[in-house]
Amino acid sequence: MQLLSIGIIEHVDGFEDRLKLEFDILKDEGLEITLKKSCNGDIRYYYCHADDCILLKGNYQELKSMFLHCVANAISDVIINFWESKLLKKIIKENYFYFNSNEQNRIFEFAKNILNFNETSGQKKLLYHIKRKSFVLHKIIDYLNTSSVIILDGFINFRLKDYIAQLEEAVDKAIDEYLMDKEYREFIKLLRYFVDLQEPKKDLVNVILRGGELYLFDEKMNLIEKDENMNLIARENPDVNPDDVLISTLINMAPKRIIIHGFKGIEKIEVINALYNIFEERIVFCTDCKICSELKPLKTK
Repeated sequence: MQLLSIGIIEHVDGFEDRLKLEFDILKDEGLEITLKKSCNGDIRYYYCHADDCILLKGNYQELKSMFLHCVANAISDVIINFWESKLLKKIIKENYFYFNSNEQNRIFEFAKNILNFNETSGQKKLLYHIKRKSFVLHKIIDYLNTSSVIILDGFINFRLKDYIAQLEEAVDKAIDEYLMDKEYREFIKLLRYFVDLQEPKKDLVNVILRGGELYLFDEKMNLIEKDENMNLIARENPDVNPDDVLISTLINMAPKRIIIHGFKGIEKIEVINALYNIFEERIVFCTDCKICSELKPLKTK
């Protein structure tokens, strides 16, 4: 008995292997599925057959339900892992065609991160990937319960509109993030140019991270006061970040060399990244020197 016909227009590497992997699971459960293939124009069809005797011996509805769930699991995997990237790129290309190819690639990367990013923890979460797969899987099962033929390309375009809307929303957010990132990079480039034009006022500045705060010291370990003008602005304007004052101080000094002590890649990562982008080859990271090992609690004036 033929249980299902699956048609695909877009070529998908590994789709047949993914189906067979599910069918191996069914075989262990006593249901052996035979897969046959044919082409009709641009569509490649996969026909799923089961022995009538096996279906008649067992509970037909239970076996069919198990079969449909396995097929839906394979197809949802293919949609999330193969089609999702193609759909994102298609949305970007059609809706934001005025960006060049490099810009579109950057937007694509931002969109992928947004789809799997937890804003609360600031970390990528596999959970969001699994949720999208679960949503698609149940849509496929609902469809297969009433149809013995599924054309994947058409199913995605016409039956997964809510899923595609989620991808479109991610792309819209990605555009905003890309533009902010572009503005940030241009600003950093301007600061780097300003630093390169200046005559260095210090040969060496030690930047020490301790207790979640950054401190500046010269080569003799004398505390360097932060830019007074910027400090005054910060006191009068709560929107000015103290870290911006520190960056401004370093830019005005334009030291030949900056050594960052105590940075473990977690605290103050944004300001450290900014310093690295501005000063580039002048930056050195240190985690094992006398300053790092013997530094005592710091007191500012």
